Amino acid sequence: MEIFVYRGEWGLPSIDYECSRLLAYLKFSGAKVTVNFNGNPFSSPNGMLPYMIADGKKIAGYGRIVEHLVAAGIGPPTATDRAENVADESSQHATQINGYMQYVQENLHPYFMYMLWGDPKNVDTTRTVYAKRIPIPFNFYCPRKYVLRTNDITQSLVGFSLEDSIEFHDVAEFQHNAKTCLNWVAARLEESRWFTGDRPTEVDALLYGYLSVLLKLTLPNNVLQNHIRQCPKLMQFVDRTTATYFAKEGFNSFTASGHAGNGQQKGTSTGSPNDTSSSSSASGGERSEKSGNDTTFHTGQQQDPDDGPKERRKRYILSGLVATVAMLGYAVLNGILTLPSDRSHGDFLQYDDPGDYDDDDN
Repeated sequence: MEIFVYRGEWGLPSIDYECSRLLAYLKFSGAKVTVNFNGNPFSSPNGMLPYMIADGKKIAGYGRIVEHLVAAGIGPPTATDRAENVADESSQHATQINGYMQYVQENLHPYFMYMLWGDPKNVDTTRTVYAKRIPIPFNFYCPRKYVLRTNDITQSLVGFSLEDSIEFHDVAEFQHNAKTCLNWVAARLEESRWFTGDRPTEVDALLYGYLSVLLKLTLPNNVLQNHIRQCPKLMQFVDRTTATYFAKEGFNSFTASGHAGNGQQKGTSTGSPNDTSSSSSASGGERSEKSGNDTTFHTGQQQDPDDGPKERRKRYILSGLVATVAMLGYAVLNGILTLPSDRSHGDFLQYDDPGDYDDDDN
């Protein structure tokens, strides 16, 4: 199995909350999965990352990927130490985890998406961050998918479109629900190291996806970042998870040399495109990233391994079409090229007909 995600920034393993969430899920599970940090959204079935290749098939989106992983027996623990080996308590605990995740997504997700992709003050910054991780020319339109997804959220939940004037962007309830959710999470972390106890679960993976991006991404109007900074437990949660599980995968383009980022050491392997790091044990306990080699991660080549001749051919054809349309549009707009009108149709090519043709050569 191979996972394709966006490479990170600001010392994080990924710039994208779903990618970070999936990476945390894999780390907490102790899964041996190859991760490529230079994934191309154009190769994904839904045009977005993350996606996975398993058994010769492409699976896109966190939910479907996790379904496949669970079917393969891969997943973080769902039971506490006390509930271990007790079926009823384990099932009850799993139900609680699903309820926790649903609460976080219902209350935090709408304003999270609006802040990144709907707020007119922020959307250009977010676009730029993603565009730097997507090959040309796909970086011009792939981020648009996130804007459309956010527009669906605002239209369905509060009844305004992102194309409406900013005066109609009523997100006060979104913001209130998000802050209330963060306060609730911070209170839970006051009592334990992880959300449900002494070991990370899927709830912690979900929280890491949201909180890591909110804390590290610098936006002109980042209300939730200011709120998180007032909750030390939330900041400690992000920093602890990053340091424990992503000591080598955390990336910073400003200090990167080769594939190492944020002052991290390079992989010890040489002559191979893969760099090996450890993950949590299968039982879910924490372990230093330098203590083993449970999970293999790509250093990240400029070209996807999945990017074969057919994929390249599609990219070249699409790039040529985009360039041609752009040049024609520029020519028409600037009067360099004039399109024929209905009146002059057929008159732009004229031939002089002498009218005398000989049937036989003399």
